[in-house]
Amino acid sequence: MSTKKPKQAPEGDYKVGYGKPPEATRFQPGQSGNPAGRARGRPSFDELLLEEAARLVKFKAGDKVIHMDRDRALVRKLMELALQGNLRALQLVADRLKQAQAVHAVKADPEAPLTEEEIAILKMIPDMVGA
Repeated sequence: MSTKKPKQAPEGDYKVGYGKPPEATRFQPGQSGNPAGRARGRPSFDELLLEEAARLVKFKAGDKVIHMDRDRALVRKLMELALQGNLRALQLVADRLKQAQAVHAVKADPEAPLTEEEIAILKMIPDMVGA
């Protein structure tokens, strides 16, 4: 365990030093540290990612040229890799299919009885929240 003391501004009668910048360069009350702020209307990374995933891409399927969204093309490529024997792609597809089927089953019949796995998870919740 470390016995370091937290950094504190040194005490003394001087006006400038560690933790005491010159008064002329200090922020004035009500003044922001970044007056220009974040550029308005600038998209977030997630928004950019979704926008790029929605763009159309062309690719050949046999003799045909097909246009589809990039996200759909990525899923198609992932499925092809899984079918060719790529173990990482196969594991990802299998896991995601299992999740998608579970979500679809709940949407199709929200009153369906819980599985043994779901019951086990529900029993673990009180231990996790400390009840």
